[in-house]
Amino acid sequence: MRLSSKTRGYAMNTTMLRSILSTVGLLFLVTGCAALPEAYPPPANPFLAGAPSLEGAKSLQPTKVGLLWLKPLNADAPPDAAQRALAEKIKSQFTAGKRLEIVGSVTVSAADGDTLAGIRKASVPLNVQQVLVVMPKGVEVASPVWLQYGRNGSAVGTRTDSYFTVSLVALDLATGKSLFSAVANGEARLLAADYEDARPWYPRISPGRSSAFIYPDKAAFPPGEVRAVALEEAVKGLIYKLDLALGS
Repeated sequence: MRLSSKTRGYAMNTTMLRSILSTVGLLFLVTGCAALPEAYPPPANPFLAGAPSLEGAKSLQPTKVGLLWLKPLNADAPPDAAQRALAEKIKSQFTAGKRLEIVGSVTVSAADGDTLAGIRKASVPLNVQQVLVVMPKGVEVASPVWLQYGRNGSAVGTRTDSYFTVSLVALDLATGKSLFSAVANGEARLLAADYEDARPWYPRISPGRSSAFIYPDKAAFPPGEVRAVALEEAVKGLIYKLDLALGS
């Protein structure tokens, strides 16, 4: 059957209109996501107020300290195992021979370490006179997004941005005096389809602001994985600052 020129023109206009509306919708979603602001939360360490900066610690004599990690109790916190691993990661970077030697680490809930008495009690197994009190705080922002793959593939998905601030305060257990402090930020982004099987699209996490991607071992990431990656980025920044001032 042959279509009249009028009918063909109507069909072409309809197709063009659908294409324009689809493009407008896509641009709205992408633009809306791109406009999301950075949302690093304020430091949550209960001992940070009035603590000297890390600059003042450069003249400190070699010392052995313990590390006390305060676990936040909220929905934006990574799994406990991830937090314990990151506490150990900090410890492993400051071993014997460095001016700052971390002899052990303990993780406790923030509720059990928000007072000097709680810090002293939790630090007993470490058998030290000074401790590094580390506490993370995170926030998560989710928004709709079109996911594109190949030349013509696309899928409806969600972009999840995770932001973390990690704050550290060195405390003298006997006097309660703050010796120095440091703060570092980290972020990560998760892109995932809104339905389980979106092959050939696979979810991915981009750590920090790099162009690298992390892909899951299976079809999806375990719960809280994007938070763990964002927190690890913040911990890397904290280690860098500590090492620059006290690592040699």
